[in-house]
Amino acid sequence: MSIYGLIIGVAIIVGVELIKKYNHNISYLDILFILFFVLFGARLLFVFHNIEEIKQGLINPIAVWDGGLAFYGAVIGLIIALFFLSKRKRIPFLKISDSILLFLPLIHSIGRIGNFFNYELYGLPTNLPWGIYIPTENRYSQYLEYSHFHPVFIYESILNLINFYLLFKLFGKKVTTGVITSIYLINYSIIRLLMNTLRIDKEFFMGIESSDLFSILFLIIGIIILIMNTKDKTKIAHFFSKPVMISLIILSLLSLFLKIDIPIKYQISLFFFSILLPVITSFLFRFFKLTSDFTVSEQEERPRLFFLFLIFLFISLGISLKTGNTQLVQIYTVINITLLCSTLITIFWKISFHMIVATLCLFVISLFFNNPLIFLLSLPLPFIGWSRIYLNRHSLIQVLAGFVLTVSCILFVLTFINF
Repeated sequence: MSIYGLIIGVAIIVGVELIKKYNHNISYLDILFILFFVLFGARLLFVFHNIEEIKQGLINPIAVWDGGLAFYGAVIGLIIALFFLSKRKRIPFLKISDSILLFLPLIHSIGRIGNFFNYELYGLPTNLPWGIYIPTENRYSQYLEYSHFHPVFIYESILNLINFYLLFKLFGKKVTTGVITSIYLINYSIIRLLMNTLRIDKEFFMGIESSDLFSILFLIIGIIILIMNTKDKTKIAHFFSKPVMISLIILSLLSLFLKIDIPIKYQISLFFFSILLPVITSFLFRFFKLTSDFTVSEQEERPRLFFLFLIFLFISLGISLKTGNTQLVQIYTVINITLLCSTLITIFWKISFHMIVATLCLFVISLFFNNPLIFLLSLPLPFIGWSRIYLNRHSLIQVLAGFVLTVSCILFVLTFINF
């Protein structure tokens, strides 16, 4: 048996004993049933990704001990096994999945160490002191001239350990059924998406990296399970309505001011009129009780404040025209047209400005970051919309209208205005 297979075996034994210790409803026979589906799923997805190599005789489809287990295949196999097990034992699916997924990050963390001995799962070339040496025969053809690479398997092993620690802390607090499952899916999806920015052993399905596809799918499932199984959904709604929104705004501002190469005097002017004055005006309106809150949730309070914003942003558009920067002019044209339309609408109807601002932020960010993963930032949009509906700030129609209006203004500017 190879060292890789030995380490996988150790990881499984550790996981089995922990599962047995903390879950008396699971027998060794049940675990054997689970392991069969896990290994079958992991190997099946790996085989699916390497059909050509198998046809050429380069890979033995049965030789699991020589490496070749697709983790998301294992997760899918695990979910199928747990589904059948929950039906047979009449235990709620999320209750049994909590008890198993609690220890999966630890098993995964130990198993990842085995990748070192197979010289696999390394990342892009690096000159960092912890970069690992990969023999020439184990390097990908496009990286033959490099010798040291990112030890992605170590990064993932450490992050999985952290994930396990967080889940075990939650387990000790006896959280609601389903929370551990959801947090695991969310955390590992984020870990995998981060690691895929460094990994070079990528597999594609219909032009999309397959593990990215699975990560996005499980991330969405995790968020939905968390929302559905949290008793006080108000906290989650506020999380998407405030911290997530603020994060998108900060990221868009950073991309705007760090990625645009213009003289400092223009940067200061844009900062003053685009950010500082609107923020000060919002605080003054709130201080003098012209608005009931900072989000200006009352429809009748919005027009007078937003018309002031329009003046500031119209000046910002003039500054952008002076810079001669096409991207900057595009951005401020889109912002001005969108804000003008939405301000006129809000005189008569309460459209969702959370959706307008979030969509504008995504537009700004996407202009500056030439990375296919940037589309992942659109994932919070439906949850931001849900948060506004759940908090009784808007109806579904008002949320959809905010999104559709902003996208329409973006398409109009980019299609019909010649820069």
